[in-house]
Amino acid sequence: MRGAQDKTRQLRPTGRERSGSLSDKLAAELGRRIVSGLYNPGDTLPTEPKVQEEFGVSRTAVREAIRLLSAKGLTVSRPKIGTKVRPRVDWNMLDADVLHWQIDQRPSDEFIHSLFEMREIIEPAAASRAAERATPEEIERLGKALEGIRNRDRGSVEQIRADLAFHMTVLEASHNPMLRSVGGLIESGLVISFSLGWRTVMGDDAVVQHRDVFEAIRDRNQDEAFLAMRRLLRNAKGNVFDSIWVGRSADADGEISTG
Repeated sequence: MRGAQDKTRQLRPTGRERSGSLSDKLAAELGRRIVSGLYNPGDTLPTEPKVQEEFGVSRTAVREAIRLLSAKGLTVSRPKIGTKVRPRVDWNMLDADVLHWQIDQRPSDEFIHSLFEMREIIEPAAASRAAERATPEEIERLGKALEGIRNRDRGSVEQIRADLAFHMTVLEASHNPMLRSVGGLIESGLVISFSLGWRTVMGDDAVVQHRDVFEAIRDRNQDEAFLAMRRLLRNAKGNVFDSIWVGRSADADGEISTG
């Protein structure tokens, strides 16, 4: 635990947990501790009475929170043993909460590489299929999303929404039921990819790369759609890491100046 608690810890939900139940908020706090490494795989979580005391919640809330964590593959409970953290390979990494908790705790380079690797496996193939199968209506939607990327203020919420709409439309336009289902699962991953690069304003090269994807799909050029999407994602990955490294440097400089 994080040292002795003299007072009951208050759960302070952020973002999507604000409208959730007390057990949702407790699961989020414990989940963040797990993904951050405060509780490592194989560790036993604090007992129900200790969690109740720290957070000022009922036994029912604790048990429901543990049930939620178990459903996401983070923990497993056994009689007379307690609740243990499962190996990372068992975690449901595509679960929206698990993704958000990792971002909240400053994700590792390995996590970000894995996130973009997933996108690079799926999205170029989807773009190629979209070039073959997209309907006129889907191409029109893709064009409208591109206009939002071009014309909204760089780095604004509106531009990021247009960017998300662009990528999700490509997945839908593949007309592959499996790809479209996967698209629903990775939507949170896409949102997080954009949020990771928030401090990096989209450059002209990225706008051009989105245009290239759109034109390849519109022109029914499957090979070029595949390559254009791959170029776009690799550029986005570089921008995300640039943003993260700049942030880390600023944090390091701040520690030195105040140390």
